[in-house]
Amino acid sequence: MKDDFYSLYCEAVEENERLKKENKSLKIQVVSLTRRVRYLEDNQDQIIESKVNKAVDKITAAFEDKVFSLEKQVCSLKSILNNDGTNSGIPTSKTPIQKQKRIPNFRAPSDKKKGGQPNHKKHKLERFDDSEITDTVDHAVDVCPECGAVMEHRGNMRTKDELDFQIIVKKIRHRFINSFCPACGYESKAEIPNHLKEENQYGRGVQATALSLLNEGCVSMKRTQEFITGISHGEIETSAGYIAKLQKRLYEQLERFDEELKKEIIKLDIVHWDDTVIMINKNRGCLRFYGNDKLAYYASHEKKDKAGLDEDRILNSLDAEKKVVHDHNIVNYNEEYEFMNVECCVHLLRDLKKVVDNLGHEWPKKMINLLLEENTKRNEGEAVFPEYVGMIYDECVIEGIMENDSDEDKFYAKEEKALLKRLEKYKENYLMWTYNEDIPFSNNVSERSLRSTKTKMKVSGQFQNIQNARYYARIKSYIETGKRHGMNSIKLIEGALKGEYITIGQMKEHDNLY
Repeated sequence: MKDDFYSLYCEAVEENERLKKENKSLKIQVVSLTRRVRYLEDNQDQIIESKVNKAVDKITAAFEDKVFSLEKQVCSLKSILNNDGTNSGIPTSKTPIQKQKRIPNFRAPSDKKKGGQPNHKKHKLERFDDSEITDTVDHAVDVCPECGAVMEHRGNMRTKDELDFQIIVKKIRHRFINSFCPACGYESKAEIPNHLKEENQYGRGVQATALSLLNEGCVSMKRTQEFITGISHGEIETSAGYIAKLQKRLYEQLERFDEELKKEIIKLDIVHWDDTVIMINKNRGCLRFYGNDKLAYYASHEKKDKAGLDEDRILNSLDAEKKVVHDHNIVNYNEEYEFMNVECCVHLLRDLKKVVDNLGHEWPKKMINLLLEENTKRNEGEAVFPEYVGMIYDECVIEGIMENDSDEDKFYAKEEKALLKRLEKYKENYLMWTYNEDIPFSNNVSERSLRSTKTKMKVSGQFQNIQNARYYARIKSYIETGKRHGMNSIKLIEGALKGEYITIGQMKEHDNLY
């Protein structure tokens, strides 16, 4: 019993000590809170003001960030609206209706009116010689409009000439005659050529016209059918399947020409190349051009990558003495390639113009003037001094770095900085034309060579598969190379359909004749 009371006593003592400590702690807290209340009462206005200021600063900072973000967004949208052919790859045809078209070149505009200028000699069709006249059509008034009597025709007259053409449909029957030699009794049958194996077939004129429209005229198969039906007054009605077979047949006939053309391009000292997007069964593919103003080689691929370049066997076949002109395609600087790279300065002018439009800096204006003035001098036969051009080029880059640092928070400053780094790294490639007059200032040969394909994509839509795209590329290579030597596409196609394609040597001979 005593032990129980003692145990309770000990617990009470411990509880009492605990409560004393807790009481002491609470008294300290009360004192602290009392002091804090007095401080708050004495400094109430200052504390409220401080809290309000912090809240205002926080809200203001958030608004400033939002305004800065919106300003950048506005600048970005303005930049998109300002994009045209002079500062981007947008074609003139895509200029909005309410916006003035900008021709993508850097020639200075003049105040002259469009059309022939004063003292310009007018060119027109010459009057035919009498021996050239094939048809004569008489025009006369037979009945008097005053009294209704029959008019008498006098000998005097006025003449006007007209140059026109007419499509005449020919229905040709080929007869293969059996022959007999009366001297020895030998019998012979005339051999039927491959293009006349069927009972009835379309002639090479129809075939060549269809293929020319399809590959050179950027016309779809359906409209090719309609055109041929129209000009033949409904007597020739081809099918899309037949035209597709013709495309494949011509592709196969040009296999040797394809290899011959590739070898000729590899021999060139300067090769232009570029690529453009083509649609293949709703997917983005790639059509490449290699060549110069006389040779045009095209290749189609499902992807735009180095594997496709190596598959073409042109760039990886060029030695260290060859030069390749391109639009800053980084893949060209691959260690596996030996050739020298030449950068297109017209594309550089476009990039510089975009910096001017978005940031208004002075250094790109200075560099644009430098490049245009020095190129004009070279075109006019004046001397261009590479050291001077290189010095001003470096000055522009240094000024550009300084201007970029001062406006690094502005929209398009990152793009400007990337351009400046590119100019520093590839200076030699951009100014190679100042050291050698044979090196072109631009890659416009490639641009012009791919323009018709871009038109075809707009008009005809897409290729059904990669094989059809390859048909188009090889046939276009043949037609375009022939045209660059002054030859007619219809004649080129007719020769190839016979199995007698026009070789590059024959094209050169034709070019020399004219």
